[in-house]
Amino acid sequence: MKRFKYTPLWLLLSVALSVIVTISFMEDIRIGEWTVKKAPIKEFILQDNKFDLLADSDINASDSAEIVGGVSADEVVKTDSLPQNLFIFGDSMTFNLALRLAQYARQNGHVIHSVNWDSSNTKIWAEHDTLRYYIDKYRPTQIFISLGSNEMYFRNPETRAPYVKKILEVIDTIPYVWIGPPNWKEDTGINDMLQRICKKGAFFRSEGMEFKRKKDNIHPTRESSSLWVDSIMRWIPKSSHPFIVEMPSDSIGKVNPNIVFLKALNK
Repeated sequence: MKRFKYTPLWLLLSVALSVIVTISFMEDIRIGEWTVKKAPIKEFILQDNKFDLLADSDINASDSAEIVGGVSADEVVKTDSLPQNLFIFGDSMTFNLALRLAQYARQNGHVIHSVNWDSSNTKIWAEHDTLRYYIDKYRPTQIFISLGSNEMYFRNPETRAPYVKKILEVIDTIPYVWIGPPNWKEDTGINDMLQRICKKGAFFRSEGMEFKRKKDNIHPTRESSSLWVDSIMRWIPKSSHPFIVEMPSDSIGKVNPNIVFLKALNK
């Protein structure tokens, strides 16, 4: 029976501890003009969790600020380390983009082909078999699309949604990045429509970036277009299909982007 000698004492201590802990989570206790001072048990218990919550909050805020238009941190896929067959097509913004993209191709062992169709838009590309022809010809493993600049003036850009869907239907399962137009004024919704239709991590929103423009105040200069591509390449690791995009060394120089120029159509 000796082993039960201290049981009442332990029970009494347990009850007392429970009372103290309970009181520590209550509001201040006042007796007349006196305030009962509580032990900082509550703060001690919650301290670690508080720090964890703050850390999680900071991480989430940082991630969300850096992956606008990209995939979230827990969705990032493995980088494709194989050489890519790059293909960029679109409107008159394409040429300068292709020049810098060609330097990335040379630096990283990729191949590139380009098609620049002046004054083209989503309707023109969707209603012609041009895209299908060049995809069959070049067999790209990664596609870049530069369209939307000639549709910034539209009152209702949603009418262009079927054409965007048709273009993506032709591209099918090939990984792509749709490069949003380099806004020189506030658009009427073309960027929102494109981002909504493109799959997550496949639309690069250029709106809000600063560009040096040519005399028309619309097209970015060659130098500015080069920096534009650099921004896109820094974003690629958070795209839906990341691949090797090491920045070109200064010794790379000019590289032929294998570009085809198509005549403008009035549509």
